[in-house]
Amino acid sequence: MKLDIAKTPQTVPCLSAVASGSDYQPCHPVDRKSILVMTILGSSLAFMDGSVVNVALPTFQSTFYATSSEVQWIVQSYALFCAALLLLGGTLGDRLGRKRIFVIGVGLFTLASTGAALSMSLPQLVLSRSVQGVGAALLIPQSLAILSSAFPGRERSSAIGAWSAWTSVLAALGPVVGGLLIQVSTWRWIFLLNLPLAAWILFLLPKLRESNTELSTLKLATFDLRGTLLNTLGLGSVVYSLSFGPQLGWTNPRVVVSMLAGISLIGAFLRSQWHNKYAMMPLSLFSNRRFLAVNLLTFFLYGSLGVAFYIVPFFSIQIKRLSPFATGAAFLPCIAVMFLFSSRVGRISSELGERSFLVVGAICSACGLALFGAFSHRQGYVGSLLPGMLLLGVGITIALSPLANVVMSSVPDEETAVASAVNNSVSRIAGLVVLSIATIFLSHGFDRSLLKQLNASSIPSQMKGQIYANHELMTAVWVPSTFGDRAERQGRDIVDRAFTNGYSAVMYAAAFGMLLATLPVMLWWRQSSGELDPNPASLYANLKSYS
Repeated sequence: MKLDIAKTPQTVPCLSAVASGSDYQPCHPVDRKSILVMTILGSSLAFMDGSVVNVALPTFQSTFYATSSEVQWIVQSYALFCAALLLLGGTLGDRLGRKRIFVIGVGLFTLASTGAALSMSLPQLVLSRSVQGVGAALLIPQSLAILSSAFPGRERSSAIGAWSAWTSVLAALGPVVGGLLIQVSTWRWIFLLNLPLAAWILFLLPKLRESNTELSTLKLATFDLRGTLLNTLGLGSVVYSLSFGPQLGWTNPRVVVSMLAGISLIGAFLRSQWHNKYAMMPLSLFSNRRFLAVNLLTFFLYGSLGVAFYIVPFFSIQIKRLSPFATGAAFLPCIAVMFLFSSRVGRISSELGERSFLVVGAICSACGLALFGAFSHRQGYVGSLLPGMLLLGVGITIALSPLANVVMSSVPDEETAVASAVNNSVSRIAGLVVLSIATIFLSHGFDRSLLKQLNASSIPSQMKGQIYANHELMTAVWVPSTFGDRAERQGRDIVDRAFTNGYSAVMYAAAFGMLLATLPVMLWWRQSSGELDPNPASLYANLKSYS
């Protein structure tokens, strides 16, 4: 795969300078290729850091001796602040200048990465991850909005295809590099890895020329800070109750009050957006059926993918006994498919119509997730993980390459930053909510299977009690060795089978969620005369004629 941009420098007026009603004015021309590289690096900072942590979760759990609910917040704290503040980040970019907010986001993200690397306790790490989420929320919407403004017409599809391909590849490479660093050194290096990327962005920054956007009291007064607060507190309360419900009990006052408060705050947030002239998430965007359909697809698609990329490393390291590096490398077939075909799929889908690609890609991804569950009891990487990885890579490549272009082309140019922020926020919210629900099912499935197997086993009763006493740790449950080697092996086998059973059920549920992603596109997205029918056979025929 290569960046599909001419090697000779090309220049265009910067950042929607001629957009109606825009705050931007024409300024010096900019280098498109440099902008493309810079936006890829900026997005990759956030995307890669979201994926690199997953392979380190078993290490974090053993290092800090944390329960599954506690270690989950290393992921959820980042996703929470990123999801809650993405909408504000898009608005800040539109009103105060995308370059300015992009730089602030990169700087904040880099400082928080340093803090995460120096963390000495789980609360410190969670706090640093939260600040990383704030930085990501500022830089992510600017990246795609800057790119969309710099590339006009048909060139935009090619540029967004290259952006989508490279950010996906770099995000998928995160677990590989992270696993290697953990194995040869320490988990702290997975956060320090962000520093050279940030330095590269700062080196390219002078290539991005944006007209100065004046800071004013009026502009600051129009920010929807009330909506930001309601959104953040609402999502945080719901995720807290979903995360700790299995551990504390669903009737625990903290869980009940947190859930009720979260639902009420989210309802208040939606109501505030409906009546607010300066809403950070204009609900009018969703009156566009194409935009609504692709965001619902985004929710189910990213929610299911988030579940897979969170749970597979646990399964690989603690059940299949792969090393952290081998676990990261397990995703290489998926990466290879994306690397080779994402840019090409992005170009072809813009010619033939993205609707069919989104549907077929989601179906292939669902089949890949189902294979993870179906082959979970097989031995070795090739038998248990490789088939799912390959099919999931095909599905992701077909679906995600055209998705960003659909989002950006569904709205006017002056609303691209907000549209990008809404879509990215939807993907992060999906990861928060769907992952929280999935871990509930995983926890309950593990508990039921563990208890059933312990009751049916012949190991001593005292040993059964000691194993089940720490069932919240799941695969990190301590199996006592004082009852003999045979009993210890039998106890460990019971724990592994219990987790494998829960893992399979969650993968099937994630596959079902991925299939749900196709329904809004198939039912609500009205087909234009230039688009293909979302039927795999029809799509294959058109692709064949196209080639």
